Amino acid sequence: MDAGNRRVWRASPATLAAVVVFMVAAAVPVPLLAYVIWSDDRGWVTPALLATLSLVALGYAWRFGLHPRLRADRAGVTVVNPFSTSRFTWEDLRVIAPGENGLVLATPDARAEAWCIQKSNLAARKGRMTRADKITSELFELLEEHDPPLEDEETGLRIRRARPDESRVLTRLERAASEEALQHLFPPDRYPYPVAEVNRRWRRLLRDPQTRVVVLEKDGEPVGFVAFDTSTVRHLGVLPDHTRRGYGSALLEFAATAIFEDGATSAGLWVLEGNTAARAFYRSLGWTETSELRSSEFPPRPTELRLERRNPAAPRRGR
Repeated sequence: MDAGNRRVWRASPATLAAVVVFMVAAAVPVPLLAYVIWSDDRGWVTPALLATLSLVALGYAWRFGLHPRLRADRAGVTVVNPFSTSRFTWEDLRVIAPGENGLVLATPDARAEAWCIQKSNLAARKGRMTRADKITSELFELLEEHDPPLEDEETGLRIRRARPDESRVLTRLERAASEEALQHLFPPDRYPYPVAEVNRRWRRLLRDPQTRVVVLEKDGEPVGFVAFDTSTVRHLGVLPDHTRRGYGSALLEFAATAIFEDGATSAGLWVLEGNTAARAFYRSLGWTETSELRSSEFPPRPTELRLERRNPAAPRRGR
């Protein structure tokens, strides 16, 4: 699909058909009734009110039914709602996701919902694929054509954006990456892996324009991930049978580079204090342990330690 081609999406065919039927009903029978009343010498007030009602109904149907649209072209995406228009460039776009009030598009600084493309709460709860999911996928393909994933054909590695429907994939990856390594901190017989909570967290992060979630693929299969914002690496993991191959280092470097390119003087991350292997891994890559501590997210809430890495391009203090 060529990102330069202009694409336009409106309300669903069923909705458009209903709007057209409504407009025909407002445009023909009501004015006709007004004319009959007027021609029968019954005064002009009632015909005038009926004619006005017809015009208002036509305007309402056009504004809320036919006017809203979503348009994609070479420069970006435009959301046209009944009373507002929002424009997003491909460079800035961070979130494309179905929503009950409209398809959500967001950058770190702006957000809009395309009214004409909605996914009901019932469909979302049942995990049912809808027209909104199909359009989301089409937009994501256009986004990747403009900003393609990083690929190495020789090694079969690919670093790409996580898709909005990949919360379960990310939950599976995170569970596999951490469950065995952290069982001394989260005994599985007492603290089973919180699948539902982790899945909800990923759903939230995938819709957060301040957070970037990236997936590492090997020969088309997801094997690792990293999530980060403008200052912090929030989550990092690699499948156990793919460790010690430089994948974790590559993902961490990708995140740190993006943070530094956004202008941060340093990047931070949190690691479980009792995860000595991870602490050694981070130190080997130039991260420095600080004295900051906090409780972790899930019971029994073991202590986490904060690490930092300074932006090598940032000016040194005192100079």
